[in-house]
Amino acid sequence: MRSKKIMSIIFIFVGAGILAFAFILYATIKTKSTSLDNKPPFRALIGQTVTLQRETVLYEDHIGQQTNADYPYILLDNLHPLWQYAQDCQAQPQPDLLAITKFPAGTTLHIEKAIQYTNGVSGTSHPSLFGSISSGGKVYKIGYQWGQISLEKYFDKVEKCWHFHQAPWQNQQDTAFYALPEAKVW
Repeated sequence: MRSKKIMSIIFIFVGAGILAFAFILYATIKTKSTSLDNKPPFRALIGQTVTLQRETVLYEDHIGQQTNADYPYILLDNLHPLWQYAQDCQAQPQPDLLAITKFPAGTTLHIEKAIQYTNGVSGTSHPSLFGSISSGGKVYKIGYQWGQISLEKYFDKVEKCWHFHQAPWQNQQDTAFYALPEAKVW
């Protein structure tokens, strides 16, 4: 009877250890996110309707790059860092990004929120804006990755290390650097 009691205690501890390990592993590799709605330069855009200054292309993501399922489309323009990748995808038999439609300059985009995502495996972060475009009687819920970290500034521990390429609603690029929070698990 005593050996059964010892074995059951050992099984409980082993089971608890496995569950704890699984939880820690999940928390480590899970993509983390945090709101950027109240952080500059996003604060000035949330809730606003902006006019696109140049043609943009709407893409459907076929490999899960878009991190928010409520906004299934990706919006890109020819100044976006992912533009060449998206163009190269179109030549593939089964492209990662499939071009759906083009929006001309003058199209309006309503910006609803901004979120910073941090990949749990690589640790890389990317801020994204989310919103909607109404065109031809349809509403497209889009995501737009906007912002890159300057690794030089980041490794030098400079707080303001994020810069932003010229977005399709801007007439000129904002050359300032900004401080953005790191995405957290909870």
